[in-house]
Amino acid sequence: MKCFILPLFLAFLSTFGVNAQSNIIKPKLCVNCKFFMKESFLTPDAYSKCTKFSFIDHDDFFVNGIKRPETKRYYYCSTARNFDHMCGIEGKKFEEKNKN
Repeated sequence: MKCFILPLFLAFLSTFGVNAQSNIIKPKLCVNCKFFMKESFLTPDAYSKCTKFSFIDHDDFFVNGIKRPETKRYYYCSTARNFDHMCGIEGKKFEEKNKN
């Protein structure tokens, strides 16, 4: 009986085992997204920004009275992943980096 089960098991692995690797669901990690931007190589990934979501910073006028030109800033990746109207936990706006 054992002689019959082993070849059957090996045949099963050869047909389904190879395809099982390609069907593994990979999590949508920000570091693999094309919108991921690291400030510098010294910046930890936790403080990296998402270029998909930006806002205009123009509040310095109220702090020191000096009006600066509007500055485009980006939200942290962790912020974008915490809000459903942005990326959310599911990574709705995730786009994989080009693998060139």
